[in-house]
Amino acid sequence: MGNVLLGPEPEAAQGANGVLRKGMRVQTQYTIDEGGDGRWYQGKIKRLYEGNKVKINYDDGDTWKGSAAYVWSMSGSPPPAQQAAMMGAGPPVMQATVVQGVAVGASVQLPNIPPSEVAVGNEPCCPVCTENKMDMAFQCGHRVCGSCLRGIHAASAPCPVCRTPITQVIRIFN
Repeated sequence: MGNVLLGPEPEAAQGANGVLRKGMRVQTQYTIDEGGDGRWYQGKIKRLYEGNKVKINYDDGDTWKGSAAYVWSMSGSPPPAQQAAMMGAGPPVMQATVVQGVAVGASVQLPNIPPSEVAVGNEPCCPVCTENKMDMAFQCGHRVCGSCLRGIHAASAPCPVCRTPITQVIRIFN
């Protein structure tokens, strides 16, 4: 890693064949990141915004040193966090945009069935196992099947739907 190709650079800033050699000092409109993992420059040098005149030198064969701390993409514009930091505004505030509407290709019409009536053979099914008929109810009004109730009671667990402590169980007969 003795040589790293920089470009496009003003000719005065380039060494022989456009290569910045170890220990060479230049004035340029591009800079190298002072932070990070120190290995990002392998194969790529990223361009900064114009007007940032800095001294760059290649130090100890593995680290770049410069007077600026930000490197951005080839477009030349800094990321929002760096722009805000340069302007003294702090990090940007994230904003979410809520988009409402129908997804493209969503043409399937689903029947409007209340959740309590979704079950095998129009019988409401247990919300815990989703297989058996609900035949037990708690004081909060939520219902489960008998086999799930035994597991809930053995674990001294609360209602699996609303998490209220179970103080009363009612068996439902059909």
